[in-house]
Amino acid sequence: MNMPKIQTFVSSAIEEEINNIVLEKRTEGADRFEANLSNTTSMLVELGLRVYKIQRNRQEGGFSQVEFNKVMLENMIKTSLISQKLLRISSRNAEIYGVDDFEISRMSSQIKMGVDTIMEQFFPLTSEDE
Repeated sequence: MNMPKIQTFVSSAIEEEINNIVLEKRTEGADRFEANLSNTTSMLVELGLRVYKIQRNRQEGGFSQVEFNKVMLENMIKTSLISQKLLRISSRNAEIYGVDDFEISRMSSQIKMGVDTIMEQFFPLTSEDE
């Protein structure tokens, strides 16, 4: 396979970092054909091009984290408000009216405790939170 050759100049620091990557690959068992300055530099250029393209797509109207967060928050708020209304309606149902387990205040505290338990799995409490 005939591959085009690109000659470029880099700083000594960049050259040292690339050489460190090559050495790291070799200590992990790669031979001089699998890990060398040429193929490592080529890999880094390819990765850089991917990052560059992703950033350009974002600037040109691609994925927007802020817009995504806004839509997610809006939908979570809607879902929460709908659930609250449905819970209030259901708690007034004649079949469960007067049953302690279905009292709105008790259900609310059970929901809060359940949410706190699940949230703590993802975001453990720190001494600052207590």
